[in-house]
Amino acid sequence: MTTLRHIILFLLTVLSFGCTQLEDPLPSFIHISDPEYTPEKIDEWPAYAFIFDNDTCRNVRYYSKLRELSEIDAAEGQTVSIVAFEENDKISFTDITSGKNAAKYIAVSETYGAIVSRSWGTIFKVQEQKNEFRQILRPITTDISMHVVDAPETFGHASLTLDGFHNGWNIYSNIYSTRGTYCPVDLTTSGEDVSASIFPPQEADIPLTLNITTRVEDKDYHTEISVDRRSLLRASAEISIDFSQYASKGTFDIILQYRSILNPQNTYEIRKTVRTSSFPEKPDNRHYSVQSNDEGIWNDQKVYDALCSNADKHPNIWNDWGNKKAMRDTMSYCLIDTEFPAKIRVRKNTSSYSKVEIRPSTYGIETKDCGDNTIEFTIPSEAQGKISVEFDGDRQHNLFIYARRADTAKPTGNSGTVKYYGKGEHNAGTIWLTTGQTLYIDHGAKVYANVKTQGSNITIAGHGILSGEKMTHHGDNQYSWGDFLICHNTSKSYVSNLTIKDITMIDSPGWNLIIPQTDGVTIDGVNMISWELNGDGIDIVSSRNVEIKNCFIRTYDDAITLKCRFIVSPITDVSNVNIHDCLIWADYARGIVIGPEAGNSQLSTGRIHDVTVRNCTFLQHKRGLNDDLRAAFAIGQGSDGQTALWSGSNPPNTISDISASGLTFDNIDRSGRNVAIWQYSSPVYMENISFTDFKVIDNNSNIYPALTIKTNGSRINRMKVRNFTVNGTKMTGSSSLSSIDKPANVNITFE
Repeated sequence: MTTLRHIILFLLTVLSFGCTQLEDPLPSFIHISDPEYTPEKIDEWPAYAFIFDNDTCRNVRYYSKLRELSEIDAAEGQTVSIVAFEENDKISFTDITSGKNAAKYIAVSETYGAIVSRSWGTIFKVQEQKNEFRQILRPITTDISMHVVDAPETFGHASLTLDGFHNGWNIYSNIYSTRGTYCPVDLTTSGEDVSASIFPPQEADIPLTLNITTRVEDKDYHTEISVDRRSLLRASAEISIDFSQYASKGTFDIILQYRSILNPQNTYEIRKTVRTSSFPEKPDNRHYSVQSNDEGIWNDQKVYDALCSNADKHPNIWNDWGNKKAMRDTMSYCLIDTEFPAKIRVRKNTSSYSKVEIRPSTYGIETKDCGDNTIEFTIPSEAQGKISVEFDGDRQHNLFIYARRADTAKPTGNSGTVKYYGKGEHNAGTIWLTTGQTLYIDHGAKVYANVKTQGSNITIAGHGILSGEKMTHHGDNQYSWGDFLICHNTSKSYVSNLTIKDITMIDSPGWNLIIPQTDGVTIDGVNMISWELNGDGIDIVSSRNVEIKNCFIRTYDDAITLKCRFIVSPITDVSNVNIHDCLIWADYARGIVIGPEAGNSQLSTGRIHDVTVRNCTFLQHKRGLNDDLRAAFAIGQGSDGQTALWSGSNPPNTISDISASGLTFDNIDRSGRNVAIWQYSSPVYMENISFTDFKVIDNNSNIYPALTIKTNGSRINRMKVRNFTVNGTKMTGSSSLSSIDKPANVNITFE
């Protein structure tokens, strides 16, 4: 092996190497401009140089200043590792003598924690017949700092807590490691600037959560910020606690700015606004005023606005991102914690009215005119606590009331397993939940965030609001591509036991709630309002043992849909699903739809079976066009969604054992469709379909038959329809109340 002497020209982070035979003269230095991210005075940092040969350390040399590292002897094929560090007392090395296996040489913090001296280094292999070459010193650690801007007198302190960090770096392999358990990071400031250098976090699929506690007005305010773990690898992260708006608005901002040290031009920012308890909240709504009577006293209730889509304004299926065609309208909603019977007053603030209706009409709730554009009524029971108040038949600017008893078993703050959001507005970004964790959004809280989960035994609950209003809404002319408001089981490997209870979900940039590959799901009392195409309400994808109950869902796209869809692999069954006692409002697509993505028969993957739908009321459906499956209640047997939905070479699997009973269709729009079945165009099968006690109330002269079946040449076996009435008239096989494209293909009986 030829021995080489390497002459190193050090210019801050750039190491310029000259290689020559020992008998040759030293090479000329190569001058290179300094990278802009170079730490100040890095040439004065101490450094070690290690030389490895065949996984064994051959030599170690210490330099009191990096600029002294001007010459090093090594041989072709040997590996050279150089480590420079800012502070001697914050870093240690597991071995600094030669002769050991390369795995033994690790840079660690002096205390074996995550906080270490700021360190930069390089690892390179000496190449044959190369007289000159250079290596760039790169960061080993991540820099993190925290400072306070315009701190008020009431500011106490702020602390940052992170967990799950490495505490070592292998000098030979360039691999981060952990001795013992993964380490926490803690920083605290009382107003002064604080900083630390740390080894990066452990590798994992879930984001890293920064927990920031700010004490102001003798009260702790907790903020969580989630970032991709990879973004804190060789990075600079700065946390600012900015009180510049505190005096005028009673708020302060938590700002995280982070960037790669190697590419500092790409800076990312996450900002969360925290409202202090002394801040008077501004009104969210000008359209309605609502009061509830508690023990004889009328109390004002907060009313919010929400966007909804107007199907009558849509010439085609498409989104209108800038609302240039005014395809969106503004409705309102109000959340009330109360006892029952509940007396409610509603004032219409924008204009006078001639009539008012409260639906579902089957509740029989009557109104009293109190003058001053105000009505009064009584909600008899909690089971009837969710209603739509409609003045002059206006369903685009109506008011939803979600009334229920207070949650007496709720948590009161954060704990090891609970992420709690109390009264007020919270800009939470992305909230991550893992196995065994609970997210609780309390009554009076509005959390601007999306939620992602990974693991089993997860709960999302509370009487507050989860809002996507501040998230990015984007897409093409037809589809939206924004984040889901709740994305459960991001790994899409089978998990178990998910509970979502009582929360209200507003303005999702995509699907509201996706539940893939989960065994054991309870969705109880959830409310949703969504205006987007691709703004599905609840998407059950290849999951089993699912119960959906007591929900009130208004969407432009499907409200509840059961799918065997290609987004999971392999596609597994949807089975043992029970949907009951829900209110459904479909502005355009479908209300409750079994399908339409129904698996892939060619791959024998994914089938929908054993589904029960009962005691649900459908308050609206529009635009039941003849070219697609659109109805308040529908069964759609299409492909797995990866190819054309209704035809092609990818036919779906059999749908079977579907039982629906006690469904009420409460004066849906004249252009809407009540019930429809739509099948794939090549021979596929449905079987054991049962409809019992369907009640259509139609005061709008609906233009479609109450039941439409389009087989497209496929077949339905053993279907029974019992006591299906339209305005009291029972449907029979020969009546105009139903329509079947190919009667010979449907084995159906009417009773």
